[in-house]
Amino acid sequence: MQRTKRLRRRITLAFLLFGVFLALTLGISLVAALKSVETEILDDILRIELAALQKQAGSTAHIPVTSRSRSTIITYTAPLSEQHQLPEHVRSLPQGTHDIMFNNRDYRVLIQHVNDTRYVVQFDDTSIHRRENDFVRLVWLYVTLTLVIALVIGWAVAEHVISPIKRLAYQVMAFKNQPGEALNLSEFGDDEIGVLARKLKHYHEQLQYLLIREKEFASNVSHELRTPVTSISMAAEVLAAKADPSTPEYARIQRIQRAADEMSELIETFLILAQINHASTHSSTVCAMEPIVRKVIEQQRVWLADKPVKVSITVSGQLEVAAHAGILSVLVANLVRNAFRHTNKGAITIALLPDRLSVSDTGTGIDQTIQTQLFKNHITHKSGDSSRIGLGLTIVQRICERYGWKVFFESEKDQGSRFTVLFHPHP
Repeated sequence: MQRTKRLRRRITLAFLLFGVFLALTLGISLVAALKSVETEILDDILRIELAALQKQAGSTAHIPVTSRSRSTIITYTAPLSEQHQLPEHVRSLPQGTHDIMFNNRDYRVLIQHVNDTRYVVQFDDTSIHRRENDFVRLVWLYVTLTLVIALVIGWAVAEHVISPIKRLAYQVMAFKNQPGEALNLSEFGDDEIGVLARKLKHYHEQLQYLLIREKEFASNVSHELRTPVTSISMAAEVLAAKADPSTPEYARIQRIQRAADEMSELIETFLILAQINHASTHSSTVCAMEPIVRKVIEQQRVWLADKPVKVSITVSGQLEVAAHAGILSVLVANLVRNAFRHTNKGAITIALLPDRLSVSDTGTGIDQTIQTQLFKNHITHKSGDSSRIGLGLTIVQRICERYGWKVFFESEKDQGSRFTVLFHPHP
């Protein structure tokens, strides 16, 4: 359920990111609003004090250097020519409002020059800044709490959303081991997951129906073909008994007999494949591959005719496969036949290893444009002839899929090909 875990993480992460954005936006907005309001209030206080100070100084003919102090407000007045007598921390400040620190205290200071007089209003806002810092810490605490809540809610929502998807995934995965099973729609509501479950059930039923029809068709066709193939084989035996072994007709009769035997074996294989299900692919019969390969080579030599091609078998360990001998014969025959048909000169090597079989040739190779479609039906070889190689390789592919084997190939145009069947793939 790795994919559902990733989906759950994405949903949880989405809630968390939304919580981060919302909490940070709200927190920063609150701090900025508090700062703006504090500044406006302090500036209003400073302007009111300045107006009162100017009014008081306006009634005095000569304005001396003065200083008045209250609990949080200190005012200074001095002629511009004597402003050097003012305290050093406000002496050189230009006109306007300023935030300064003096003796480890925070001050908001308003400076204004009126009628050659310098007015200074100083407000001690240290306690206000402390409360502001406490408010900022409180905001960050709420931001953290909001993120935790968003994480919990995101995880809960993700679990709620993923739960029906997990149940659906588990039921679909059960089809692999129990193809006859059907979806239990009672676990799903009328939401989108329920619609998906119903569609999957319909698709599964249709697929099961098609598979049954395919097996029945293969079985029926195979049964129907047995009679004419048997008649051909018997007729060939009668002709062989009457013919002179030295005549060319005898060779042709032998070819008919070999073809009839191949068709009988192929029909038997199709019958076996039609009866196989995923629970019965493991055969109790273990077949050695070397005798099967040698037999198939002799059966398929007719495709070489008089071409200057050397066929060799290399054995690097005993290869034994748990499968019906007919299935293995059809598998090898399709690979060998393709090599024989598309190799005009050179060599063909069938290699047997403890876990695989490979068929290499020096033939025409496979065009790059059709390599991706090689295991599909009715692929025409690009070497100029119109023979089709896709059907035989499709049979190889389907046999490998039924038994859990792997088939792959390497090929270059005009350089040859190598087809490999891995019977014991590593997990």
